[in-house]
Amino acid sequence: MKKYTVPILCFIISLAVIGQHSYQASGQSMYMYPNLPAPIGKEPILITSAGQTVEGGIVHKLSQQLHLEAEYRPRALATDLYEYQTLVIVTGYSYNGLLHKKRKFNQEQERIKKLMDEAEAESIPVIIFDLDLQYRDYEETWSILEHTIPYADYFIGKRHDESPEKLLEMIHEHKVKSTFVNEIEDMKTPFNSVFR
Repeated sequence: MKKYTVPILCFIISLAVIGQHSYQASGQSMYMYPNLPAPIGKEPILITSAGQTVEGGIVHKLSQQLHLEAEYRPRALATDLYEYQTLVIVTGYSYNGLLHKKRKFNQEQERIKKLMDEAEAESIPVIIFDLDLQYRDYEETWSILEHTIPYADYFIGKRHDESPEKLLEMIHEHKVKSTFVNEIEDMKTPFNSVFR
């Protein structure tokens, strides 16, 4: 009997560790995926900025590297959606970006609201990108997220040193599939999974 005690004890401990890890992970990552299991979007793609940050250009560059048929229009209107089959929103507030475009934040919010309403009316999938919430943690950025996440089909974000609980709660509340990555370059895999 003593001969089997050590292996049995090791087996029981390993089961306990695996069970504890599974229990912790299941509650936290209910809607998180490394990438989508099946495509939800089609080309052509409209990429626009919500808050007029420059990161929309970065997402457009990712789409070019993936050979996706996409167009970047930072000030796209709801009436522009007729020629696209997927809407990509890059969130983040930039005071200088809005100033450069000669827009006020409430005008930007109205533009985004109309885009979201049109996408929903036309059953166009909405993909939200967050490249820099950690550095653009402004009230305006949170307002943009609160107005876009309810319409989202998929959220792709950059992992932060400390996960913003408010963001995770919004994603969970609206049952939005999400992927968080360490680097911007790593966003190509989940972005590609939207279409292929």
